[in-house]
This record gives sequence, structure tokens and C-alpha cells, in this order.
Amino acid sequence: MRMMRARLLSVTTLLTALFTALPCLLLASAANADTYRGNSFEQHQQRPQMPGANLVRRIFGEDKLYFRLGASFLEPNLKTRSIELKNLSNIAEVAVEPGPQEGEAYAEGILLPGAIVGYNLPWGRGWSVETIIGLPPTLEVKLKGPIADEPLVEEAQGIPTGVSPLGSDAVETKVIPPIVTLVKRFRPERDIRPYAGLGMTYLYSYDTRVTNALLTEVGHPDVDIENRFGWVAQAGIDYRLSGYWWANLDVKYVSVPKVKGTMRRTFIRAPGLPQYEFVEVGDAEFVADMEAFAVHLGIGFTF
Repeated sequence: MRMMRARLLSVTTLLTALFTALPCLLLASAANADTYRGNSFEQHQQRPQMPGANLVRRIFGEDKLYFRLGASFLEPNLKTRSIELKNLSNIAEVAVEPGPQEGEAYAEGILLPGAIVGYNLPWGRGWSVETIIGLPPTLEVKLKGPIADEPLVEEAQGIPTGVSPLGSDAVETKVIPPIVTLVKRFRPERDIRPYAGLGMTYLYSYDTRVTNALLTEVGHPDVDIENRFGWVAQAGIDYRLSGYWWANLDVKYVSVPKVKGTMRRTFIRAPGLPQYEFVEVGDAEFVADMEAFAVHLGIGFTF
């Protein structure tokens, strides 16, 4: 229920941003249309003259580089393949069976600033290469099901261990998923331009740490998430506001299969076993297919 409320809140925030920006875009479009009718064609087509624009045009050429600055909403979906306990200590093997455990992992949606940057290719009309840049999102991985709701080590040789359930908190990590796509824009001469694209990503994680209070009570386990390649599908629409200024709605589907995370050197306190100050559990391995939808709403221009 908490996960559902958080997702509804994230989606509501995104929709609020979209509907707040839409009237501004329409008003800007109408104002620019009046400007176009009242001025000459050359004035209407005047290129953006902010600092550095001329340097960019000298380096890349006119009508080549473009960007769309705005907000991105990332909705991750972890399809759990397995959660498995390995390399258990002698004490832990008495209380818990090694191997697969029942449960799933999930991550909540994130809203953050971002920008799409692209380069119009010199060959083929409407073809470009794009990437998306922004602050590295912090992904909070949580647990649900028996692994979160039931004690991991309930008894040892018939003696209650006093160990409580893990709960939902698991791991927090920062991710940098560089995305590069090849994009085809249809009807490039029109004011409304739909487009589609396909490309690749590389999931790179850092500053990964365990956030579970039970697992960090005694020490801090080592945790590592494997870096892997994935693929990206993209679709969107550009809307001309005026001259070289555009509004943009972009949707990406990201898939990174078989992402593996490993937690090592895990210790827990067992209040029911006073002869042990703490118990070494062993290692835990998590494998999942990571999917994500990324929705971007932005405004920018072509140099």
C-alpha cells in the first residue's frame, strides 16, 4: 500500500507539471504566431543569441546541435529472477536453509531535472543521434513478500533467535545509465514532428550501501551491483513554438536484463542466543531484469 501511494504521488507530481506547463506552451505559441505575422520572415527565423551559441554553431554547424531542457520522471520496474543465500556460516546453516528465498525487490519512481541533447546527422533527412543528461538518480531498492515479512532466522536448533523480520528497506545506490539513441523524425519540415528511436544504455552504479536497520546493526555489509549493457526504445513528439524554439514530449523504454547484486559479510544480532554476540549469516545474491519508463517534458532550441 505504501509503494502504491508513493507511485500515485509521483505520477500525480508529473501530471501536475505537465498540465502546469501546457498552458504556458500554448500561450507562448500564440504569442510567437503573432510575432511571426507582425515581423519579417528574417526576424522570425533569427537564431538564438544567448552566450556561447555562436561558438556552438562554429563547432558543430548551423541546424546541427539541439537540446530540450526540462523534467524527467523515471519509473523503474525490477522483475525478480532470484534471491539466494550463499556461503552461510556453520551457525547460520543450522537456522536457515541456503538457496532460493521467497520474495521480490522493487524500486519507486523518481522525478528529477534533465535535458535531451541531440545532433542532426549530415546524411539522411530527419536522422539524429541523441542522449539524455541529468543528475544521477538515487535508486532505493526495497523488499516485499516473505523475505521482508518473515524472520530470516527464526529458530536455531529449536531455540527462538529473537531476530525480527527484515522489513522493506534493502539497498540504496546511485546510477548513471548513459543512453545513446538513433532517432528518425518524421515530417521534419512541419511544426509538429513525431519521432521514434532505438539505442543502447550501460547501467553503472556507485555509492551503493545497505539501508536495512537489521543488517547494519552490527556492521556494514559489502554490497556490489553488476554493471551491464541494455537496450532502449524511444518515441516522442516535437512542437515548434517559434522559429528554432521547440517543446518536446519524449518517452523511453529501458531494458537491462540479468542485473546481479551481491551482499557479502552480513552479520545480525540474535537476542535469543545470548551465547553469541552476533551471528555471521553469509552472502545474499539478487538477480533481476531491470526495466524502466522515462518520460521527459522539455523546452529548447536548435542552434
